[in-house]
Amino acid sequence: MYKQLLDPIIRGLFLVVLLLIVFFSVKMTIGYIYPFLIAFVIALFLNPLVSYIEKNWKIPRVLATLAVIITIFVFFVSVVIVIINEVIQGAFYFMDKLPTYFDSFIQLMENMINEHIIPLYQTIATLFNSLDQSQQTTIQENIVRFLENLTNTVTNSLNSIIFQLPEVVSKFPDSITTLIFIVLATFMIVNDWHNITSLLKKILPEHLLSFVYDIQKGIKKAFTGYLRAQFILIFISASIIFIGLVVIGSKHALTIAAIAALVDLLPVIGTGVIFVPWIIYNFLTGDYSNTIPLSILYMTVIVIRQIIEPKILSASIGINPLVSLIILFVTIQIWGFAGVLFAPIIMITIYVLYQSGIFIKLIQFVKG
Repeated sequence: MYKQLLDPIIRGLFLVVLLLIVFFSVKMTIGYIYPFLIAFVIALFLNPLVSYIEKNWKIPRVLATLAVIITIFVFFVSVVIVIINEVIQGAFYFMDKLPTYFDSFIQLMENMINEHIIPLYQTIATLFNSLDQSQQTTIQENIVRFLENLTNTVTNSLNSIIFQLPEVVSKFPDSITTLIFIVLATFMIVNDWHNITSLLKKILPEHLLSFVYDIQKGIKKAFTGYLRAQFILIFISASIIFIGLVVIGSKHALTIAAIAALVDLLPVIGTGVIFVPWIIYNFLTGDYSNTIPLSILYMTVIVIRQIIEPKILSASIGINPLVSLIILFVTIQIWGFAGVLFAPIIMITIYVLYQSGIFIKLIQFVKG
């Protein structure tokens, strides 16, 4: 009887120790091997296309691999060039309209100062002079203390930004180097895919090989589902923005909606890059007829996206909406807004491991 109770406990402890060893091993080595992991995932998606070109177009595999990688690289570079071109065009347009905007802003500030700030200052000065000397001294000391704290906070923030700039700039060469290694590793993995798979078939046992194939199939399905979900979400957001801008009567509604679809790919901030400055400008210039509708439109996009995102992600990846919502909440609590980035990765990992049956196998191992 004691042996029946003791064996599962020993196996459970062994499993916990093994998982801890794997966890800390991954944690210590991930900074060195992540480019090759990324390259493997990319190769997983490129291999079918390269194999198709090689088989049907009778092209050597090395040339097919080069053609696919170069085509994708050119596509992404073209997208970046288009975005940069749009930003430059927008900057020139803004510079052209800047004098008009600046005059409107100065006029608004003058009206605000004359109508609100000066009367408010006079009222406060009258109240201040009516106080006794000790109260006036206390208020003055609090104001001085507040200004000193504000000055220290701003100074520390600026110093922090200035000191971090060299660190940020120094990461660009590392990023370029990492990108080069990812591209090279992707090319080598795709080009030698058949040799790699043949070697794995020889080395790995049959049951472990089956597990690897299940993981590969799960990763491909999960990432495809995640990308499909993102395109659906972006399309819905862009459609809502386009319809809202048409109703508001804004010019270039289709162009703005298309740009919003692109910036919606940015994590956390998304369409806020467009709407927040736009709303603030309209508010400061006194254009409340546009400020209120744009604010409502922006809040509508955020609320609808937050409501439908867990449902669409779970439907595309295959995870229960409640589970995806819990994962999103936990990751935000642990990493803040950066948790929005980690949530899909964790969801995909859980889905792949669940589909491979590893959780059931671990439970069976503990039970014996």
